[in-house]
Amino acid sequence: MNKLKVALVIALIFVAGFAGGVVATRAVGRYVIAEIATNPDRLRVIIERRMAVRLRLNREQRVKVDQILSHTQDQLKDLRQQLGPRFQTIMSNTQAEISAQLTPEQQERFKKFREEHRKLWEVDKSP
Repeated sequence: MNKLKVALVIALIFVAGFAGGVVATRAVGRYVIAEIATNPDRLRVIIERRMAVRLRLNREQRVKVDQILSHTQDQLKDLRQQLGPRFQTIMSNTQAEISAQLTPEQQERFKKFREEHRKLWEVDKSP
């Protein structure tokens, strides 16, 4: 009977550790995604650092890679601004279609959901 209790405790510890790891991973993932969504420069810095370490870039290469990634970031920002109005129309239509499928109570909860997750439903309008 004691061996069964020990095995049960070990299993519970394993399950608790697994669950804790899943929760922590999700929390960190959400934080990183939110950070990158609000600060695109942060992503560029992360990519640059990882490339510099893994590829063992020298100083001159790091400067060139920084310039390339900065230029790319500017191009992507321009693209987002060009596609912004179209994206906004699609997302607005999507919201209306979803809302039409919901009860009045669900519509209220959906409205709160959209407010809480505003970044998912709109285009970045930063310059």
